Amino acid sequence: MLGGADQKALFDYWHDRVRLTNLKRLGAREHVTTQELRHECTNYDELRRLKAVQELDELERCRVIAIIKYECTAKVLQRRTGLLRDYARQCEEQALYHRQKQRGLLAVISKLKDILKGKDGTILRLESRIKALQAENEVLRTEQQQSKAERQRDKELDALQRAYEAEVERRKQLAKNNQSLGGRVAHANRYRRERDELSEALRIERQTSQALRRELEQLRSGEQLGLGLAE
Repeated sequence: MLGGADQKALFDYWHDRVRLTNLKRLGAREHVTTQELRHECTNYDELRRLKAVQELDELERCRVIAIIKYECTAKVLQRRTGLLRDYARQCEEQALYHRQKQRGLLAVISKLKDILKGKDGTILRLESRIKALQAENEVLRTEQQQSKAERQRDKELDALQRAYEAEVERRKQLAKNNQSLGGRVAHANRYRRERDELSEALRIERQTSQALRRELEQLRSGEQLGLGLAE
């Protein structure tokens, strides 16, 4: 199922064929652009280079590649969002663990050690919270990228749909013109055939008239000859 299918069927078809790869890169803590995720963490390039896709006409091929691009982008961003949310949750759990650990410090520890431990605990809590906030920020950025990808997808598909409809209308008009031309050709052929038939009938009529004229002249000559003999 490639060209000629409805939108939903095409989206479902390519959605099932998208594969995620390079999970380490996909779950990276640092920012990764949508383009990098699509090319490095999905089989986008493999799908768009499929022989069946490349053999489509240009308009249909652009339409299919736009759908492949959207499905790969949507799936990889969705997975990355989930991974980053998991990481943010782990950071929160670590922060909670450190808070609980701090509370569990023995009261018998000296004031100095207690202060030092308290500082260490505060630092650990702050570091964990910073990591959690960074992960949450990356989640928000990824969701924004996904929303942008959807808007871009809709824009590309609208343009392709308009081009597709224009091409269909052009081909309908061409077929109509060809049909009209075929009718004129058939009419011209019929006219030539009738003209040839009339010409042939006229030729036969002329031949017949000439033969009758000769017979009439012969009869007249015979009558004159008879009259001369009678005299």
